[in-house]
Amino acid sequence: MLPVVNLEEFHRLLLALPGIVNALDARTSDGPVAVRAWLVEAEGVLERNRMPAAGNIAALRARLDSARRGAVPDGVVVTGTVARRKVVQAVAAEVIREAADLLASRIGADEDRLDEADRLARQLTVAAKVKGMVNGHPSAGDHAGAVSSIWSAIVADPELGGGAVHLLSLVGPSDALIVMDRALTRDAWNEG
Repeated sequence: MLPVVNLEEFHRLLLALPGIVNALDARTSDGPVAVRAWLVEAEGVLERNRMPAAGNIAALRARLDSARRGAVPDGVVVTGTVARRKVVQAVAAEVIREAADLLASRIGADEDRLDEADRLARQLTVAAKVKGMVNGHPSAGDHAGAVSSIWSAIVADPELGGGAVHLLSLVGPSDALIVMDRALTRDAWNEG
């Protein structure tokens, strides 16, 4: 189970892909260089999160490096003249697709869990607001204190406490506060 902050690190990586694919589409030497840099970064994120898939990303990077040195990996099809540039472009495109699929598969369950936690936090926020637990926008210096206070009131409430326990079971205590902060900011404090 990845903490919210770590999951967002994976989101940031995946959100960088459109720019990298655009660089590949331009068919310049920048595309494969960007792919390699992204693979190194993805490998580092996986290592920091102690995920063995870092080895898979390293293997993909090795395949790209091999193509950059002139090898033509099995299964790579290049139309027309077989030039190193074309092979490297083809391998880079293949490698980035495989890496993106790998990352997406590794975080899929955590994304589902976070989506459920977000829905629950939004429901708790609306209920807390109706019950008068959320009063106006907190002062700039006391935002975290306001979130913590509202969370404590929700946990202590006989009707909302079960939802708070469910939220805790989904994301844990630290991430529960993060998810509640976002729900409060979006649904309770973001009014005109």
